Amino acid sequence: MLKEYKFCPRCKTALKTKLIGGAKRRECTNTECEFVFWNNPTPVLAAIAHRNDEMVLVQAIGWPKHWYGLITGFLEAGETPEEGVLREVKEEIGLVGKVQSLVGAYSFFQMNQIIFAYDVLIEEGYITLDATELVDYKIIKTKDVRPWPSGTGQATKDWLYHQGITNEELSFEKK
Repeated sequence: MLKEYKFCPRCKTALKTKLIGGAKRRECTNTECEFVFWNNPTPVLAAIAHRNDEMVLVQAIGWPKHWYGLITGFLEAGETPEEGVLREVKEEIGLVGKVQSLVGAYSFFQMNQIIFAYDVLIEEGYITLDATELVDYKIIKTKDVRPWPSGTGQATKDWLYHQGITNEELSFEKK
């Protein structure tokens, strides 16, 4: 879905929709400008934060009470994805982590994002939530974690599979 920009962010000239590169895109009508709004997905980082035989799942502000997910955040300019995912772990739950491996990259079309999920081993210690982003957390035995149908749920499913765990997916619907 195209965002409805009406004017060019470079020269302030009106934009028009045109077929470019096989898709509808917004293009500047000023022939000297050449701006095209590509609407590329935003890179998001996700941490499968775990220690011993437990995983930490968090609940973001505004989520339904029964929804918990991975620690996530946007990649910032000037940092590697590995640095970014460790920054997010520290910011959101107050613990230091160590990247074990990249789990994979996952499209999240609903938000026009691409999620880079990492296996992150977290240190022992008390969890301190970032109250500006999160309202709750839970620690679950890894063997009991059930993935969810989209976004970070698929990364969780893949990570669990590599741990030898093939639990049934949760539904987004509250039962």
